[in-house]
Amino acid sequence: MINTILSIPFFINGKLGTGPHWDHWPFGPGYGDLNASLLKLAFVAVILGAIILFLRVLFGPKGFFRDKELDREAAEMRVKALKDLEADLESGAISELDYKFKKKRLLL
Repeated sequence: MINTILSIPFFINGKLGTGPHWDHWPFGPGYGDLNASLLKLAFVAVILGAIILFLRVLFGPKGFFRDKELDREAAEMRVKALKDLEADLESGAISELDYKFKKKRLLL
């Protein structure tokens, strides 16, 4: 009975004729045609992208595990930078156009 059950995947594999291109997919020794190599790269890119998105959700802005102290420090630094920017504008160190661009960059 067990031999019959175990022989089913081998039978299907033999009938479908999967060749050496898929033996070690996606981390094989690199043999195969161009499509197999591109699919390997795409697979790795998808996995890395999923990891990056997962970490961004957890630790990014408004993330579940983000330290609230980081947000407070960033807000304080932004307020200080805006005050310094306004002081530079009043003293004439920067032009009105530079002030607008720098303020817009700080408030993003």
